[in-house]
Amino acid sequence: MGFEPVTADLAGAADMPSSGPPPPGARAVDLAALALRARDGDDEAFNRLVGECSGRLFNFLFRITGQAQDAEDLVQDTLIKAFRALPRYDASRPWLPWLFTIARRTALNHLRGRRAVERLPEELPLPASGPGPGEMAATRDDDASLWRLAQGLNPRYHEVLWLHYGEGFSLPHVAVVMGTNRLSLKVLLHRARRALLAEWQRNGRSPGHSTPTAVPP
Repeated sequence: MGFEPVTADLAGAADMPSSGPPPPGARAVDLAALALRARDGDDEAFNRLVGECSGRLFNFLFRITGQAQDAEDLVQDTLIKAFRALPRYDASRPWLPWLFTIARRTALNHLRGRRAVERLPEELPLPASGPGPGEMAATRDDDASLWRLAQGLNPRYHEVLWLHYGEGFSLPHVAVVMGTNRLSLKVLLHRARRALLAEWQRNGRSPGHSTPTAVPP
């Protein structure tokens, strides 16, 4: 069984507002089934996984590192690590959260020493939620502008917003990828939405170009 490195130019993916779940009606690819075939030694299945996941990995890693070349290198590193870890892949776990967990650890190891990772208290009262990116953006241009603003936030705010809204991961899956518990994740997501809404309004925009949504206390 052999792994072929990604050779496509991924840098252009950084300009895309989102690479998340396929739109309604699009052909769904059973990534878990491909992963099981790859685990059993099917080279073609793993190469299909590479094709399906490379762009999404690049977008995620670019959002962590802010550097296209670093993100491209980390995509390669992540896929190589995933390939080597395939014998330990648990079929009961969805493929993408498993892969993104490897990607995040790889990226944080790469960035270690360049920035400290903010840690939230484990137990905090959960405030009311603010609007998410989809509620703020009325058009595709708004969506792109919103994600550009998100890139200027605290890196963990940007990361949780991207995983939940950009990739469409459920909160339990985001918690797995980010290595935290659900309560801390909900607090982090709330703070991230608050921060993004503040930036959006600071730039003269209102949620959905309609009456501004009240920010919860």
